[in-house]
Amino acid sequence: MKVFLLFAVVAVAAASYSPAPAASRTGPSQRPVQPKQTGYDQQEHPYAFEYSVSDPYSGANFAQQEAGDGHSTQGRYSVALPDGRIQHVNYVADHHNGFNAEVTYEGEAQYPKDRPGQGYGAGTATNTAAGYNAVPAGGDITINTPILLDVSTPSMDTVTIATGGRLVFDSSVEFLKLTANMIELTGGELWIGSEDCPYVSETEVLLTGQRDETEGAASVQKAVLVREGVLEVHGKPKRPWTQLAATVPKTTRSEVIGNPIYSATDSDATFPGTGFRMIEFDSSGNVVKNWGRVSNPQKFNKVKDNTGSVVVVVLSKNVVLDSTSPDTADAFEDMCFGGSRQSAMASMVDGQRVAFAAVCHIGSPSDSTERVGSQIHYRSETGWVYATVGGVDFAGMSVVSLESSGSAEDQVEAATYTAGGVPSLEQTVELVDGVGTWKPGDQIAIASTDFDYLQAEVFEVLQCSSCSKYQVNIRGPVRYTHWGEVTDGVDMRAEVGVLTRNVRFHGEMEPQCYGGNLCDEFEQDTFGGQIKVLMDFTTVKIENAEFFHMGQQAVIGSYPIHFHMCLDTSSKGVYIRKNSIHHTFSRCLTIHGTHNVTVENNMAFDHFGHCYFLEDGGEQHNTFKKNLGFGTRPGTLLPTDAFGRVSTFWITNPDNALINNHAAGSFGIGIWILMPRLPTGPSASVDMGLVELQARRTILKAFRGNVAHSNRNFGFRLDDELFPDGTVAPDIYEPREDPTDPDSDPVLMTLDDFTAYKNSEGAWIKGVWSLLTNFRLAENGVGIIIASSFPEDFGPYYQVMANSRIVGETANIGEPAGEVTLESGEVIVMNRSIPRKEPEYALIGFVFYRGPLHLMDTSFAGFKANALHPAGAIGKKFSNPYFSSPINSVRNVTFDFSDPSEGARFYDGDGTVVGYEERDGNRHNVLLDWDGSLTTYPGSSLVRPIPVLTNAHCVEVPDWGPGSALCPDRFTRLRLDGVGKIPTFLTRNDLMASEVEVSLFEQQISYALNSAESYILHMNTTVPARFRVAVIALDQNVTQLVGVCVGASQTLRLKPDSYTLVSSLDELNADTTNSKYFYDSEAGVVMLRFSNPYARGSSTLSNCPGELDGDGNGSCLTEVTFILDASNDDGDCRERAYPRYRTEPVSADGALTAPTFN
Repeated sequence: MKVFLLFAVVAVAAASYSPAPAASRTGPSQRPVQPKQTGYDQQEHPYAFEYSVSDPYSGANFAQQEAGDGHSTQGRYSVALPDGRIQHVNYVADHHNGFNAEVTYEGEAQYPKDRPGQGYGAGTATNTAAGYNAVPAGGDITINTPILLDVSTPSMDTVTIATGGRLVFDSSVEFLKLTANMIELTGGELWIGSEDCPYVSETEVLLTGQRDETEGAASVQKAVLVREGVLEVHGKPKRPWTQLAATVPKTTRSEVIGNPIYSATDSDATFPGTGFRMIEFDSSGNVVKNWGRVSNPQKFNKVKDNTGSVVVVVLSKNVVLDSTSPDTADAFEDMCFGGSRQSAMASMVDGQRVAFAAVCHIGSPSDSTERVGSQIHYRSETGWVYATVGGVDFAGMSVVSLESSGSAEDQVEAATYTAGGVPSLEQTVELVDGVGTWKPGDQIAIASTDFDYLQAEVFEVLQCSSCSKYQVNIRGPVRYTHWGEVTDGVDMRAEVGVLTRNVRFHGEMEPQCYGGNLCDEFEQDTFGGQIKVLMDFTTVKIENAEFFHMGQQAVIGSYPIHFHMCLDTSSKGVYIRKNSIHHTFSRCLTIHGTHNVTVENNMAFDHFGHCYFLEDGGEQHNTFKKNLGFGTRPGTLLPTDAFGRVSTFWITNPDNALINNHAAGSFGIGIWILMPRLPTGPSASVDMGLVELQARRTILKAFRGNVAHSNRNFGFRLDDELFPDGTVAPDIYEPREDPTDPDSDPVLMTLDDFTAYKNSEGAWIKGVWSLLTNFRLAENGVGIIIASSFPEDFGPYYQVMANSRIVGETANIGEPAGEVTLESGEVIVMNRSIPRKEPEYALIGFVFYRGPLHLMDTSFAGFKANALHPAGAIGKKFSNPYFSSPINSVRNVTFDFSDPSEGARFYDGDGTVVGYEERDGNRHNVLLDWDGSLTTYPGSSLVRPIPVLTNAHCVEVPDWGPGSALCPDRFTRLRLDGVGKIPTFLTRNDLMASEVEVSLFEQQISYALNSAESYILHMNTTVPARFRVAVIALDQNVTQLVGVCVGASQTLRLKPDSYTLVSSLDELNADTTNSKYFYDSEAGVVMLRFSNPYARGSSTLSNCPGELDGDGNGSCLTEVTFILDASNDDGDCRERAYPRYRTEPVSADGALTAPTFN
């Protein structure tokens, strides 16, 4: 049995997305059937048009047939409905946009209590407010038997689908709309299509109501709430997103304006002001008078008698009307149409932001035309509106930002052309995948391929009879270039997602913000709809649907699609796939306290706060595969939702898979993986099967094929602890074989096939034992930084990046930055875009930091300095307080440019260069060129040119920055522990006391040492009674002689106990067992010769070689504990040690020269 739930229905199609409602509500729109077109014809072609408004309940029907003039048809009519209301329809129709209607109602509907032959069967529905068995006009409804929904509903309060109830949308009906404050499943089922039979008609679920902020108000409002039961949504299959196959260039001014006889904006700088702007032309296309802004009837009345003139009227920015002159629209109608029809101007109000353009042939209303703009994303646009009079085209265009603050998108033009000369703004877009399911009228979004994520643009798909399935036509202008090429080995092709679907869920929005909805932060109403799924649901499957105006920014836990504390769903077959989620007010899709959900091939665009969101850190075994997210704006719910940190993918537990996802533009971060000590929020009180710190010891389940670009901060960040209050701090990430056991062995983390471009930093990755392969990085301020979780030796573990491609600048220049003021005050002009963060910092592809870290089999291109910043393919961290390994290395790196004429292979600055600092880690960061592929000198080391590191064998490399010197020697690293905040300094024995290197002791006391030299470590004040000294990066061929000032005439011993005292320095130098020390009691210096018996092979990548694996990796064994009877204040041994321990400086024989490259 079919049950009709609506008394009167308008037989027109659904309203299109409207992100910023105008003062009057926009009603349904209908498109007529018309022949396919590729653009406006240059000659007039009359056509037949038919529309109707019908009432299935009474059978009343009002219809009209009308002939168009070849450009547009407009008008209005009113219909008395059987329910007592009067329906008013204002419409405009043309070849390009079809029929668009604004529908309003006057009066209140009066429904009878019973409808013979069409009521519910006994007990099938109950109106809990009125208590009768008939379809109510509103109120609450409970459904407890199967119902086929085949007509649209009136606006309901709460629709409850209880056990035994099943509400099924009838796909045979052309359009259905279910309107309610709440739809609550308490054991029943809601079906819109099925997996085997997708829903192919048009349907909407509209969630209504303002936020109830009174005490005791429901915590869940304006929602589809699934407590128990089944939610199945299966829309018509449509490819959610693809990528450009060719670059879509920015439309130039000359392409927009063409070759006009006259252009208002070229001729009058004040023309793009505000309000209606009017220019009067003669029949030859020459200006009679520029009337400027029109805000009252007077100017229209003056022109209406100028028979033969042609007037172009366009709306710039917003409506400006004189409140004392309400008849402005009437005057315009008399002037333009001789009073024969109503203009859309009649419904406009002061301050309204909407595009409008009209061409009026005075005295010939049949030649006159107007158009109200289509709402596309956050703008309204008309395209060219023109009429041909004689041999001249008279044209107007209006583009208006729908954001009250306006934007650069605001644009108006009034121009004349020789007939046929109006430029076409249509553009064909080439796509990688077939998009035959994208239809004329669909809206698509093209992602930014620049540093600014807000360069994403939305366009309407136009009719195109000549397009292949890999092409669509759009109407420009295109405001930003969208790259569509694989350039220098890096895929930077913009993503293109479709917004429009046949099944739509959305919230009804107020014209402006109200109440406690963060109106100081957001001008618009952000209290949208939501879908919330609770633990006892049976199944939820959602695919090929559209969600917009969903989420509630001021209410935590109110998201477009939200699984809330559902725990394990592995037996329920849950998936969210192939959906379009756009223009949402709080996130895109949230998995909270829920496991085993598949999120696949969704397209999410323009949202506040983190988009794809794992909430508490207890979520496990979820799969994110081939999802697109872009347009990620700051939100307010969490500290991390704010500027610079908001993320498209916010993954709070590594035990989830990320495969082939694209994070294509955010105010903060593209993909952020972080972890709490224990799950936070509501998950903290639920057994998630996790022990403390398990998340940070859990290997990332899968990470491959992901892309991140156009993010103002990081493209990808793997780091940070999430605290219960929502704040974060850097963390230790140390995946273990058994994440519940902190003492189990580390496990290798593999990250593969990652692409990052146009981010301030492409990637920041923290780990212990990591292998990164097939990374493709380009156009990032910094390409990648890989940080070790432990700033000291951690045994036979290391990090490697291999088989990758890193490019600095490419042909994808983006939107030129123009004038840039440097920190020095100098102004330069940049002909390309620049990172949003720290643009004067050096452009570096791969940054060495901590370690042990090795870069292998990787190629570079595009690292040439410019007036804004220096550049280097490889470099070191700008600001570094930490210990770094002296065996950090490059191996088999190649460069697609000539150094120095076309770029620099390496760059390191010092404190004189913007961004670089003089911290311990900066001064003592060593890079080993294992095979000479970087410097041409195998086994050489790049160091800071400071006296304690370089000697006569070394050479400074000024082309590589003031922080670059090249030495043939190997370097080691000295670390001092257990001394607290005691200041220390280092002297080198050939230099004696003439040069002193002082540790700032920000994170640890650590010095790089040249293995060809010997040193003495001094303590500037107190020598502790107990402390430790260690040296790393030793091997069979690398030893280090180090003295430690402990004070004169001290009683001491060393641990391990195997260390024995020898009587001379010569005896110590002969030791090869790491078991001797020499104490010069008079000088107060203990001398040690550190060595390692194991050889370092080409596969030995840990700090020290050993026998812990088949590659010769091991742990550093040379840690010595000093134990004194008591502390003392004799820690500066310089006066006693020198010249006693002075050594001869090395000669310049065999010194390196600055490398040269063919």
